[in-house]
Amino acid sequence: MARCLSRFEGRLFAEGGCLFLVVHVNEAAGVARVTCRVGEEAEVLEMPLSDVARRISAPPGLVLDNLNGPESAKRILELKDGWYFAAREGRMGPFGSHKQAGRELARHILSMQTADEPRSDPLRPGGSRRREDASRRSAA
Repeated sequence: MARCLSRFEGRLFAEGGCLFLVVHVNEAAGVARVTCRVGEEAEVLEMPLSDVARRISAPPGLVLDNLNGPESAKRILELKDGWYFAAREGRMGPFGSHKQAGRELARHILSMQTADEPRSDPLRPGGSRRREDASRRSAA
């Protein structure tokens, strides 16, 4: 079992629009240290090994290619009232800058891959993030 647990180190999982990295496994204590970035701050969290195992195995198809690829860049656009990104669910925004729209697009992609969370509002709270309604889309 120890060999299996050490394989958790370096593994990634997505949850709530954030990407997490397992940094260290302490089998004796039954916990792992994981890192994630919230805003501009990196956080280190301790998490029970059972939770880490569940989260690592939950998203069988975690795809990271779309996060910073050329196709993602094409999904960011500027309108009169701010920056938006295009998603299957519609345009999301407005955001204050191209960079912020890109960060939120990456979060959105990760959140859509999170298996155990509701998908009605994939973006994290804290800003005027909303889906653009049909009337505003037709005006653009």
